[in-house]
Amino acid sequence: RNVEQTIITLHSQRRRRRATRQYQMTQRSQFLDEELLCAKRGKVLHVTLNRPSALNALNLSMVRELTVKLKECIQDTETSVVTLRGSGDKAFCSGGDLKSLTFSARDGSNYGQHFFFEEFTLNYIIGTFPKPLISILNGITFGGAAGLTVLGRFCVATDRAVFCMPECAIGLFPDVGSGHFLSRLPGNMGMFLGLTGHRLRGRDIVRVGLASHYIDFSKIPHLDLVLETLQPYVSADHIDALLKDFESMSETVFPESFTLEQHLEQIAYCFNGNSVEEIVNNLQQDGSEWAHKQLNAIKKMSPTSLKITFQLLKEGLNKSLAETLKSEYRLTQRCIQDKDFHEGIRATILDKDGKPHWHPATLQDVTAERVNHYFSALTEGQELDLK
Repeated sequence: RNVEQTIITLHSQRRRRRATRQYQMTQRSQFLDEELLCAKRGKVLHVTLNRPSALNALNLSMVRELTVKLKECIQDTETSVVTLRGSGDKAFCSGGDLKSLTFSARDGSNYGQHFFFEEFTLNYIIGTFPKPLISILNGITFGGAAGLTVLGRFCVATDRAVFCMPECAIGLFPDVGSGHFLSRLPGNMGMFLGLTGHRLRGRDIVRVGLASHYIDFSKIPHLDLVLETLQPYVSADHIDALLKDFESMSETVFPESFTLEQHLEQIAYCFNGNSVEEIVNNLQQDGSEWAHKQLNAIKKMSPTSLKITFQLLKEGLNKSLAETLKSEYRLTQRCIQDKDFHEGIRATILDKDGKPHWHPATLQDVTAERVNHYFSALTEGQELDLK
């Protein structure tokens, strides 16, 4: 009898182990399939962008899911803080899923209309979010990722963070509210970043004013634990003080000099022109090795994109976030139908030959009338509505 009981017990244990393995495999499969992961611990909702194989690039389904989740959080009295990060060890988010935008535009679908409309609506929700939202830049943070991070109340750069707005290289322009936040950076820093696509790393993202705090990535798990023990209805000031404490504990808070320190005066002067052509002339007159590097970067960009970006940042200084996003939505709808966008994607992402053929090919050929057309109102019922 004891032997029989033992056999029955062993069979039962095996069944349980088999069931456990099957459950774990199912959970793992679901984990891999989910593009947005949400974990509620204490009063904190941790949200993770989960497309690591695509560097967490945003597609329409992710935008929609994140929008729904944030709206729920606003009403949820059991959620006091939201954190946002990227899955994997390479990227927070590489921006929008450009391949989907390109193929849909070629097919004549309205995916681009829906994507930007809903993405910019999400950007506005983040920019006006009433609860503490902490974005953690744990890797590549390019283009559209800025709308998930810079617009929020708390943006934490880590030693893994790499930030840039490279859109002029693909026939687009810095969007997701860039006209609002880049235009407000001191010393023409925003114009410099927007026209050249210059990459910032770690601490420098804080130094230029695009991130609120710097914390070593190794300390993020500890930060999560502390956040999860906070009392309900924690204030933004309390979160700010907590992040500053972690900033002070980081081994590499600000041990190195600002990498752009020696070029701040050049940036302020050279990028203070009344046109892109004047900025180019200022750089040519400067003649330094640094200036030549910026000229080479600008020459690779779409001339139309450069002029759109210039006007967007000039106008953005006097516009609200909502007004800026409305202008940017108009621009996206014109740009994704334009030859330069498809050529930029071809040269950068599809063929990867790095040799785009822009049309028009020079700054001089991009007329004021052409630029103004991009900014002009859309047909009735097509405008971005953020009410």
